[in-house]
Amino acid sequence: MRWTNYFLHPGDNRYYVFTFREEEHAERFGLALEKDGIPFERNEKEFGVPRTHFTEALRHNHLLHADIRKPFIENKGLRWTMLIVTGAMLLLAIVGAFSSKAYAQQMDSKFGWELAVQGRVSMPFEIAGVESHIISNDTLTATWDPLVSQSFGVRINNRLRESWTIGTGIMWIKRNYRVVFDYSNEGLSTPLNTSDTINILRSMSYRIPIVAETRVNLGKGFFVTAAGGVGIEFSPSDSFVNDYTEGINDDPNNPPRDYEAYLGRLNDLAAFPIMAELGIEKQPKGIDPGYYLGVFWSRSITDDYWTEAKWDSSKEQISGETIRGSFASTMAGIEVRILLK
Repeated sequence: MRWTNYFLHPGDNRYYVFTFREEEHAERFGLALEKDGIPFERNEKEFGVPRTHFTEALRHNHLLHADIRKPFIENKGLRWTMLIVTGAMLLLAIVGAFSSKAYAQQMDSKFGWELAVQGRVSMPFEIAGVESHIISNDTLTATWDPLVSQSFGVRINNRLRESWTIGTGIMWIKRNYRVVFDYSNEGLSTPLNTSDTINILRSMSYRIPIVAETRVNLGKGFFVTAAGGVGIEFSPSDSFVNDYTEGINDDPNNPPRDYEAYLGRLNDLAAFPIMAELGIEKQPKGIDPGYYLGVFWSRSITDDYWTEAKWDSSKEQISGETIRGSFASTMAGIEVRILLK
């Protein structure tokens, strides 16, 4: 699996290959190599560089990508929104902490701001709607299988009454997928059926939840809690992974082939998932933190991700295929929180 735009030449290990998706970027890389006197061979947007000059070529590759790469969060409004929300939460947490210490002995009310640090593990539970997404045409089928994913974040709640809170926060979410490419073409002189896999494609997003929670007292500081709400979720960038199978040129049943998978947001601004949570918590007492263990479920109100799968072979008479689709992302799993007062 290629995580970079350079790799060892599969047919001649004396060379490294650098690849570019944009013609302009390839031109700039070629000019940099020429200016520095680095020998290379070029085929459109691919460059073959001798291993003896790999370090110098890699330096130019890094300099080029440092110049052309987009900001981590490209949308300026989203960057400022994230900074403002994060700063506001930190400010509220600090003010709440100092206020609690300053007035703890004077205030009769037990209500106020509560802070929690949370971690989640999302499982591919089909029964909860976390299932494979399949797109296909006459010859190519791409299956996106959800894998175990992780989330981390901070939650701030305002306890309005003994049994009710309203809260928000921010979460960092990493989704993982396996993509399987099944190509079947019975129209060739020798029918071709292949199956290739990209073992992992990672996608990252941020979510701001708006949640209302109620709880039932079980005694001795334990509560059963249930919560529901909506979220505002945005992704800083699209995800892309490519791979290849060397195959054998003279073997009609196993030709050389390349395949790519893309995953991105349908809406440039944000997606809006609905959320549900159920668990048991032990409330904090004094300086001792509490904890929460529960389950969660969320699903986007509409389709929020687009997918694209590409398959191609260098062998003659085999045409490449590109298929596209979209789906509403669903997450379900286990959540753990550390509760701070």
